[in-house]
Amino acid sequence: MPDAPRRAARLVSWAGALLAAGLLAGLSLGMHRGLLLSDGIRGHFWPWAPSAGRPSLTASAAALSDPVWQFVPWIELARSELRAGRLPLWNPHQEAGQPLLGNAQSALCSPLLWPALALPLFPGWNLSLLLRLLVSAAGGWALARECGRTRVAALLAALVCSLSGPFVAWLEHPQTLTAAAVPWLLLAVRRSVRAEGAGRIAAVAAATALVLAGGHHETALMAAFLAAALLAAESAGLRDAARPVGGALLGAGLSAPFLLPFLEYLPRSSAWAGADRQVALLPLRDLLRFLVPSLPGSHPIEAAAGLSLAVLPLAAAGAWAGRRERRERALLVVAALFLLAAYDSPLSRLLASGTPVRWSRTLLLLPIPAALFAARGLDELIRRVRGPGRAVAPALAFAIAAGCGAELLSAARGVHAVTPPEARRLGTPILDAISRDPSVFRVLPLHTFLPANTATALGLDDLRGYDALAVKAFRTEREKTGRFRGVPTHTDVLAPWDLAPGGAELDAWNVKYLLLHPQFAFSASMLNERLGLDLVEIRSGPDGKLLENRRFRPRARVERNGREEGEVRIVERSPTRWLFDVESGSGGTLVVANAGYPGWEARVEGRRVEVGGGVGRRQEIPVPAGRLRVELAYRPPSLRLGLLLAAVSGAFLALLALAGRRSAQRR
Repeated sequence: MPDAPRRAARLVSWAGALLAAGLLAGLSLGMHRGLLLSDGIRGHFWPWAPSAGRPSLTASAAALSDPVWQFVPWIELARSELRAGRLPLWNPHQEAGQPLLGNAQSALCSPLLWPALALPLFPGWNLSLLLRLLVSAAGGWALARECGRTRVAALLAALVCSLSGPFVAWLEHPQTLTAAAVPWLLLAVRRSVRAEGAGRIAAVAAATALVLAGGHHETALMAAFLAAALLAAESAGLRDAARPVGGALLGAGLSAPFLLPFLEYLPRSSAWAGADRQVALLPLRDLLRFLVPSLPGSHPIEAAAGLSLAVLPLAAAGAWAGRRERRERALLVVAALFLLAAYDSPLSRLLASGTPVRWSRTLLLLPIPAALFAARGLDELIRRVRGPGRAVAPALAFAIAAGCGAELLSAARGVHAVTPPEARRLGTPILDAISRDPSVFRVLPLHTFLPANTATALGLDDLRGYDALAVKAFRTEREKTGRFRGVPTHTDVLAPWDLAPGGAELDAWNVKYLLLHPQFAFSASMLNERLGLDLVEIRSGPDGKLLENRRFRPRARVERNGREEGEVRIVERSPTRWLFDVESGSGGTLVVANAGYPGWEARVEGRRVEVGGGVGRRQEIPVPAGRLRVELAYRPPSLRLGLLLAAVSGAFLALLALAGRRSAQRR
């Protein structure tokens, strides 16, 4: 068969195999029945708690709340921004505004997330999850084949990489957007070490960019350790190592448009300052979950470790068979270090106390070396078959691989809750009442009413946020409104009795509505009397109480000597751009009650002026007397610099490809 038809037939067979694998995985996980999302958890919180017909959560999915409170609202906001023709750079709906693209866990630049951005949430979200499984499986297959494994052994590696307990447990999180690309990174590194060529360097760059685009830099750091170990084992000298290292640097350059905004955000974040940092050490008893994944552990996601009972002895056999080879020894050392870092040990305690990284998540990448060892072990097992059994050895190998896949799929069933699309109803009477208010305002739900970030999906501007990567300066400033804290079921909670007396900061931050659980005995008059507020109850029902703050101040106003003067009209507003008509008799400061952040620029009658106030504080723009047009826009220099670096990296890769082609023609 000529080369072209042979390649076409191979592509068709690959596509068919991936389609069949995707259908099997999707059906096993229940993707045909609805969103793979624990959205039923809303039924445990107001204003949805009294609603009928909401799906219940199984205990195994109760820990999967971050996708509901964080990742899916960010996706919905980004999709609406893209449809409006704007880049999803800023989230105005939580914590008085904060970066969206700069929040790496939004992962908006990952191709594996694009189905959820391009399509409605159902089926886009499910397709994104399925794509992660398939990319990881294909990478495991290709990496095993590159390491000399047979097709059936490579099939086993693909199943372990994509259906292992850790990968399935983290499937809805950005960790798997990063981890799915790691086998491809290892494959590209190995190939670039073993032979020269611009294409091999470009492959390392592309794989590096895909890993970084996943948005979970803890997982990317662990992937770097794995790739470095493979590089050290495979390379014979600095020249061999230079190619993959150069490719990785070019990949980081390609990632600069989303990497630099993150690096700008990180040192200003609460996470960097150590807020909510937890020491996560898995107890040694969690090792039993390698044998029985359904055993209760210290955490249903963190401690997920199932690799199939058949994989464990095969991996041990493969590691023993390759004990004299540099590559296998390097992978074995990394796997051992991953285990020591994840489970309680002197190393894990040292790492937990000295770094902000949750090293227990090394379990997510542990299946990759385990898959390679198991694939080798399977090949060794079949190679040792003698006599009449030799003829059935391939069938036996396939049966072992298929049995492992069936075991992993069975363990994956029920890990994730399934929410029928029609059950995902966000509106309630109290939320509908707020949405009918045409003015610009903020809300402040009290206690666990309307969990933080849910306001993002509703288009409401909340003063709270459910994210460790929040602007530390704003959270410090916000403490003037009251004491925010965590409760067992939620973070960033402000109880009614923790509101600051007087309410001056509530007014200044444009908080018009406070929302309460219906069972709270607090009335507006009681809060007014005890805290010196000016609230009035305008609605009460089974889904909650709605209190209006009659002293709330406009989002944008002109202040002079601490007093409001003049008139401000909001002509246009979007997450990244505000347009005001300002009229002031004597001039002053245009105060916009949004949190300041680098990248916000102001123009008064087309003339650039500096935005004052400081990071995390209300934005301040000096304005002269008269009628003026003022524009406030978010144009982060970090993004512009990132685009420039990406263009330079892309141009360098193109030059490498051109030079490689000319060299090949000369040869």
